[in-house]
Amino acid sequence: MLKVGLWLFLSLLSGSGVIIYALQQQYEEQSVTYRILYREVTVKLSQLETVLSLLSVTSDPAIVQQKFPQIVAWKPVPKADTNPTLMPTGEGTYWLANPNFSLLIDLGTLLADIPQSHNFRHISLSWRNTPLFEQGKGAQTSYWRWDKGVNSALQPFELSAGNDPDMARLPWLMCILLSAFWAVMIYFIGQYRLQKHQHHIAVLREHFSQLTRLNAMGEITAGMVHELNQPLTAILSYNQTALRLINQQQPDQAAPLLDAAVIQIKRIGTLLLQFRQKLAHDHVVYQQVDLHQVWLRVTMLLEEEISRGKVKIINRLPATLPALWADPLQVEQIFHNIVTNAIQAQQHHNPGRAWIAIDAEHADQTIRLRITDGGPGLSDQALQQIFIPFFTTRQEGLGLGMALTETLVQRLDGTITAENIASQGACFTLCFPLNTQEE
Repeated sequence: MLKVGLWLFLSLLSGSGVIIYALQQQYEEQSVTYRILYREVTVKLSQLETVLSLLSVTSDPAIVQQKFPQIVAWKPVPKADTNPTLMPTGEGTYWLANPNFSLLIDLGTLLADIPQSHNFRHISLSWRNTPLFEQGKGAQTSYWRWDKGVNSALQPFELSAGNDPDMARLPWLMCILLSAFWAVMIYFIGQYRLQKHQHHIAVLREHFSQLTRLNAMGEITAGMVHELNQPLTAILSYNQTALRLINQQQPDQAAPLLDAAVIQIKRIGTLLLQFRQKLAHDHVVYQQVDLHQVWLRVTMLLEEEISRGKVKIINRLPATLPALWADPLQVEQIFHNIVTNAIQAQQHHNPGRAWIAIDAEHADQTIRLRITDGGPGLSDQALQQIFIPFFTTRQEGLGLGMALTETLVQRLDGTITAENIASQGACFTLCFPLNTQEE
């Protein structure tokens, strides 16, 4: 939408500039034509005054009218006549007089006799703000208007002209080409910025992959500490009780306790072996993973955070959900990061209002998981950059958790998307193919 708005703005701006320039050019051309028309009218009127001053009783009216067709009639002025020098008679004619003769002038013929062509929409000659002659229509509605008075003592007319722009002559093709140019420029700039952004992301992932791995180690270590705490506590309890029984001369009762401690020690060994495989990050053995069991395991690892935040866990995973061929630790890490973020997003909620839900469906050899929460949701910026390394909305966060999550999902040939759900919170959708099998 921003690109469309920018394209419209640039198209309108450049198109308006071209149109305004073309209109100015037309105005200058029309102004030149008006000045020529004004000069021709002034010359014609001056010729009439010259003819009037040269007339005599011996002048031949036919010859005068042949050379000056705008003179309709002429007559001598009686000595006692005190008529003014100019007297309009209507229909574009007027009497022009001096003490000896009077000429009847037709302004329509006068203007028609001007050799300079013009295309003015309206032309008028006025005397004392009264139009004597008008040609065309739209005197008040013309887009452009020119007015100038004739510098003459006998014929102090005002020549007015009006015209509209010639819309057909405006550079519409240029406007279309400019619009296409801006569309192409915005497209290529957008592609350049997109490629630059993708290159920047690739560089970040390359340069900070080691930090991402360290973050993963930290997350797994925290889970392992939580996981090891229970068997270590049990071993301590078993040994203390066995030692007390031995001191009480009851060694037979101490043997089962020592066996139970051995089982817990073997469990710790298994956990440490999985941890070592995760750190080595090679020769990962994929196996069938029960997503329901992994979810229960993650909620158990985060039991303390869930209890402290009084977060309600809603498990809607179907009992018939097929197993996923993957690395259990990778799936566990994916769930762990998403659930941790959901808990932190609701840490300021009133007790009992925080919740996290998971549901799933499978179709067309694909498992689709949805993890939603009751938090405030993600901001627009977060929706766009949540999977970018080092982007975080928390002051104490490194911004590597969700970038790692996306990497782990992609290793399983899956996809992950983030969105907001109205009146709920954030929703992460994960899709995994069921036929993925690697070793």
